[in-house]
Amino acid sequence: MNETIWTVTPTTTPTVIRHCSKCNRKSNYYCSEKFRANANQQRVDVWLIYKCTKCDSTLKLTIYKGIRPKDLPPGLFDKFVNNDAALAWEYAFNRNFLKQQACVVDYAGIEYTVESPNPATVPLLVQIKTQYPFDLKLSVLLAKMLNTSISQIKKLAETGNISASPEINIIKHRIKSDTDITLAISSLSTNSP
Repeated sequence: MNETIWTVTPTTTPTVIRHCSKCNRKSNYYCSEKFRANANQQRVDVWLIYKCTKCDSTLKLTIYKGIRPKDLPPGLFDKFVNNDAALAWEYAFNRNFLKQQACVVDYAGIEYTVESPNPATVPLLVQIKTQYPFDLKLSVLLAKMLNTSISQIKKLAETGNISASPEINIIKHRIKSDTDITLAISSLSTNSP
């Protein structure tokens, strides 16, 4: 059986849904990849800045409030001050951080690429890797990579031509992070034994 790794890489961050005072309605806000730090004597507040997709108004999500920079891990404050994009992405995909901010997260619009060192020829054993969790449905990924429809993926799962270890519902499962799921794809036909 051919073995491969599919590396799923988002090319955009998820948006968050909040009320926009300028638009006077709920709006999607995108991560600007910028931080704001405000010093008050020896303590600082740090926010991740989001912008409304319609009017560009600012939404600040609190990372730290009233903390001394020396109490942060070495180099972290410099990353905030220098608007480290990789750090902004870590926060933008951090479910706990977004939950603490009472954000409704919209993962649906995330664009992504998939890298695979080998073509998807069956029989195939696949391991899926992703740095950022974004609720991508496994069935959607399979349909894209195998160049078929989601209904065909469902039929292949029902007939056992696609299986997962550990056992999961291939149609409903969402990829949330690097996964230990191994997919065995024995055929792209539902008629094979």
